Amino acid sequence: MLYDDLSHAYQDGFVFRGSTSAMAAYFHGRNCSILRTGAEAVLDLQKPHMARKTVVASLIRGEKYGFVEEIDLNDETRQRFGKFLLETIHAGKPQLLHLFRHPPYPGCRLFVFREFSGKWLAAITLSSRGYKELHTELMLRHRDAPGGIMECLVSGIFARLKHDGYREWSLGEVPFMMVDNASRLPLGSLEQLMVAMAPYCRHAYDYESLYRFKNKFAPVWRPVMLCASITSSPLILAELAVSMGFIDLVAYQSIRLLRNRLFPA
Repeated sequence: MLYDDLSHAYQDGFVFRGSTSAMAAYFHGRNCSILRTGAEAVLDLQKPHMARKTVVASLIRGEKYGFVEEIDLNDETRQRFGKFLLETIHAGKPQLLHLFRHPPYPGCRLFVFREFSGKWLAAITLSSRGYKELHTELMLRHRDAPGGIMECLVSGIFARLKHDGYREWSLGEVPFMMVDNASRLPLGSLEQLMVAMAPYCRHAYDYESLYRFKNKFAPVWRPVMLCASITSSPLILAELAVSMGFIDLVAYQSIRLLRNRLFPA
């Protein structure tokens, strides 16, 4: 059904990313090309992901600053969420497009780590993607937040979702990381190209730090796929990078880095 709808709507061909392996297999069976673009970190809510020593150490550091709270999404909190975005570490940079549900739609859940005074130090939005399964949309940190805050927020959400009877929670994708707990398939030529090019973009998008943070919770890593009804090529990857705003982000960060080197503070 989905394949038929896409084929009808985009008769010249379609490309979409963010597919699971199961969905990619479905499209591959209909003569679509598939490509790994990264991996997502999935937490089993019945397993002790928060009991690891590195996580516990972070929780000890962070818990003294405040607590985790779920916030109802209404007009007032949406306005506050918008203001919080301007205070995060990535505020002012070009934002990636077509990757997250933003602004949060009515079905999303919003959790924050707040100081005892009420100030938000971190926020995570979640969306439903299956039976008893939730997916991370935005993961945001205040530019002045101390260490351990994000770990505390993840831990607090984990406990709440487990209490609510959910089965698993995806922390979201880490692009360019070809990590897969289930298989060790060799990289295709385009996947090798992405892996080779990724380090040149690390100054703009620090995927390795993102991987280290999510891997701290010992998740199951599952591949994230791109599906195309046309033959995948470097040109398609370039067009996707443009449409997603990734080229704008790399250009912005490159100019900023060059300016800082030429005119150090």
